[in-house]
Amino acid sequence: MAAALSRGRVSRHWCIFHLWKSTIRRKTTSQSYYVLLPEIPSDTAETNPVMRIDQLPQFSQITPNRCIAACAKLAIEYQTKLENHVESLKDGKKAISFESVYNPLEEVSVPLNTAWATVKNLHYVSPTDRYHKAFARIHQQVDRAKNEKWVNEPLYTSFKQLNANANLSEYQKRLVDLYLLEGKLNGMELPAAERGRLAEFARLIREGSRSFRNKVHITQEMFSHDVTDFSCLQEMPWPILAQMSKDRDDPTRGPWRATLQPANYQSMMTYCSDRMTRWNIWFAYHNRASHVHTSRLMNNNKLIDDLRAYRYSVAQMLGYTNYVELSMETKMANSVENVLSMIETLKGRFAPVLWEEMAQLQKFAKSEGFRHEIEMWDISYWQRRHRDHLYGNDKDKVSEYFPVNTVLLGLFDLCTKLFGVNFEEITPEVDVWHSDVRVFNIMDSDGRHLSSFYFDPFARPEKNTSVYMDMGRDRSDLLGTWPYSYMSLNIPRPPSASDPALMRFEDVQNLFQEFGNGLQQLLTTVPYSEIAGQKNIEWDAVRVCSKFLRQWLTEPQVIKSVSGHYQTGQVIPDDLLARILGANNYSYNLDMMYQLLVSAFDMEIYMTKTHWKTIMSQLWETFIPIPFNEKDCLPCSMVSIFCELYPAAYYSHKWSEMVAADLFAAFKEVGLDNEKDVKELGR
Repeated sequence: MAAALSRGRVSRHWCIFHLWKSTIRRKTTSQSYYVLLPEIPSDTAETNPVMRIDQLPQFSQITPNRCIAACAKLAIEYQTKLENHVESLKDGKKAISFESVYNPLEEVSVPLNTAWATVKNLHYVSPTDRYHKAFARIHQQVDRAKNEKWVNEPLYTSFKQLNANANLSEYQKRLVDLYLLEGKLNGMELPAAERGRLAEFARLIREGSRSFRNKVHITQEMFSHDVTDFSCLQEMPWPILAQMSKDRDDPTRGPWRATLQPANYQSMMTYCSDRMTRWNIWFAYHNRASHVHTSRLMNNNKLIDDLRAYRYSVAQMLGYTNYVELSMETKMANSVENVLSMIETLKGRFAPVLWEEMAQLQKFAKSEGFRHEIEMWDISYWQRRHRDHLYGNDKDKVSEYFPVNTVLLGLFDLCTKLFGVNFEEITPEVDVWHSDVRVFNIMDSDGRHLSSFYFDPFARPEKNTSVYMDMGRDRSDLLGTWPYSYMSLNIPRPPSASDPALMRFEDVQNLFQEFGNGLQQLLTTVPYSEIAGQKNIEWDAVRVCSKFLRQWLTEPQVIKSVSGHYQTGQVIPDDLLARILGANNYSYNLDMMYQLLVSAFDMEIYMTKTHWKTIMSQLWETFIPIPFNEKDCLPCSMVSIFCELYPAAYYSHKWSEMVAADLFAAFKEVGLDNEKDVKELGR
């Protein structure tokens, strides 16, 4: 999906404020009426720490009310100053320059974006739902304010005038290109009446997406299944069993509650030995918001058709053949043909291997007494059994070789070798939101400070379960701000302060992957916040750096360099390391082919009018060696390609992985032990 439309930038909302209002009564000769005007909070950077951009956040001084007040105040100021700026641009007597057009936008964007990032982070990590409510309360107002600039005709006209300026720097030209593309995708080249139609389609897409997402959520929450036979769950890891059991004091007594929450669902598919129970849960998961829920008005079938039609109409209005063609405007792939070529090329490489692997899996299951043909609800269970048979199940033993500090220092050392940067911990000097949190500075090879980041490593009941590294403050040379970011992982917390903090191998992978995002955010040399860090990068390339850094964990010497037994300091033994890599790669081919299947489905959905069930069943047999089940209605709950960031863009996952693999291959060609050439290539 084009970035502009995915963020809902097409409708204007002048003076619509939901948080702060005052009422003025007006009279005419025939009637009286009320006008709602924004009541601007009195907060300033001196009185509200959320509004400060010249220091790291003072989390001990921040409250939910201050978050709301800061974002409301900054959003109102943003809209007011934008309107005043646009009025000044209308003065035809004044000559315009890049600085006169863009700098006022930078000056209002950085404070608002910084405050918003502070609130968003607290929303993810805070133990109180007051921050969740604060986030929900201000989200629309902030989003609406930030998106006004993309649908402002005088501003768009000014950037068109700047486009004729041959003296722009590379970064200035990038900014001009960004504003012109966003303006085009928001209908700035259309007649005024047509813009109204475009805005209406954008509204329908937003409302349809919200309805689609809500139906998936509601039908997911509706389902639960109590398992009463412990023999079905004997293979379940103890921590998961304890979470599922109604008797927390004795998790072996049960009953055990199975739900469609992703972690619970995947655990049941992987560890439950009872096939009928797996089928029941699989059927429920793959029929969220499907025809099964029609009687409750929770069926997304029609919404799929509606959202496809709305996006097709948007594409047609903007001059594109279909929505996929529009999507390519903001993608590195650049054309539908390139995407389809990638899918077919990778399918040709991985399909024969997957077909052979599935035959081997069927053979193994049969040898273990399984008398059925493997179906989709059997795969995770038998893959796990087969993987353990081949490589063992040494997760606890593996963790002993990955203490958090050892891994973190090993990662820092690798980044020093690759990119010539150094790290120092400054936690005692910084105000943080939890005692788990650590803070680090990043310096260049001459010791100059470049950026900082917060590291929140451990799982907590109140934390969002996703792992991420998000921008906290953008680089802006105009405002003199350097970047900082927030990293959050979900490493199991040590039982006590005296126990070692150990990482599972998947935690190590998550750390590397998210730090790849962070390096792109934190080492940026771009002087303008609008395009610094990971901003203004093609959507199918934005994850290249994260996947590139994760690629280093396919090399045994790199894994050894970040390992060290928590008691002896000994690096991980070769035999255990070989089993880790074997187990990690075990299901890669099936995962690859399924991602390619969804990518192809996403392309077809937005290029044709064929019913989604027909598209899926026709594609399935060429990607997956297990027969398609007619009761599989998973597209009815595919939020990512119908509601969020990946309509006509799901292929981005594999595109960025492909580019990352090419980059890593370049490092391998010069030799990973060749520090001089590796560092030069890193720069």
